[in-house]
Amino acid sequence: MNTEQQLILLAHIQFTARHFIALRCPLDKLIELVRYSIGEAAPAPDQVRNFLLKESTQKTLELGWEVAMWQSADRSKSWRLISLATTSDPEVAKRLLARRPPSSDCCAYCWQDERGVLDALKPELDIYGKPVESLYLHRPCTRPWKLMRDLVARAGTTKRESLL
Repeated sequence: MNTEQQLILLAHIQFTARHFIALRCPLDKLIELVRYSIGEAAPAPDQVRNFLLKESTQKTLELGWEVAMWQSADRSKSWRLISLATTSDPEVAKRLLARRPPSSDCCAYCWQDERGVLDALKPELDIYGKPVESLYLHRPCTRPWKLMRDLVARAGTTKRESLL
């Protein structure tokens, strides 16, 4: 697979992640969705599978394309595709941070359920390193969560300074 095909695949994986925001499905379904997004010019399913299974692809997606993709540790070994894109509007970020997942088995950012998987979620830590009550996050979801939290904090500081 050449570099141009890899960039096309990365762009369509990002598009699929942003479309679904948080997707949990078998790898075959994920491949089907990405190939459908590309259309007739899509590479063969085996090429897409090999590309998705590379650890370097998953790191590239997370660091450069705002997408987290990993195989979960549940019984079905389903795959997760999470959009890590955050808002730049402090009011929207404040609303998103105020939402609470339905249970402590869910990630506070993507709301994916991790019932029965002990190490999938880590507690959110406050600025003193203490766990925040009933807020748990996947490792990849911590970065966008903290970005939103910092955005809200900066917006609050700016408003207070403008009042003085």
